[in-house]
Amino acid sequence: MNNEKLTVYVDGSYNDAIKKYAFGCVFILEDGETYLAFGNGDNPESLKQRNVTGEMLGSMYATSCAIKSGYKSIDIYYDYSGIEMWVTGAWKAKNELTQKYRDYMRNCGSSIKITFHKVEGHSGDKYNDLADKTAKRGLEEGNGIPPAKNILELEFLP
Repeated sequence: MNNEKLTVYVDGSYNDAIKKYAFGCVFILEDGETYLAFGNGDNPESLKQRNVTGEMLGSMYATSCAIKSGYKSIDIYYDYSGIEMWVTGAWKAKNELTQKYRDYMRNCGSSIKITFHKVEGHSGDKYNDLADKTAKRGLEEGNGIPPAKNILELEFLP
């Protein structure tokens, strides 16, 4: 496995009926192999941010897995601008949750090069749509936030 650069699409989801947020990640290796991960949560303070909490968790989870797998850089594709803007400082992180996200991602930046890429949500982008579906799976099938794993230990998508 070449551990130079990892591509990941992240997305979040929220379901008010069950009071849960979730994230979905699509990991694409340089050889094209694809792996999926998802998780969910119901922390009362985090629920206030709805799907944005899932978006942030997806980005943090993807970065943690990339570091655990020994990658030197990660390209994170997202459809919610805060994922990049809070980390770069283009947006002010105004609450505790966004501040924790910003600080976590900036700290990870000392271990791995993080590059952000904005994509339009629900625009037919194959991997962004898959990240959205995976986040929705996280609402139904998730069992909390899983521990970061080596990419090859995640769900393989044949």
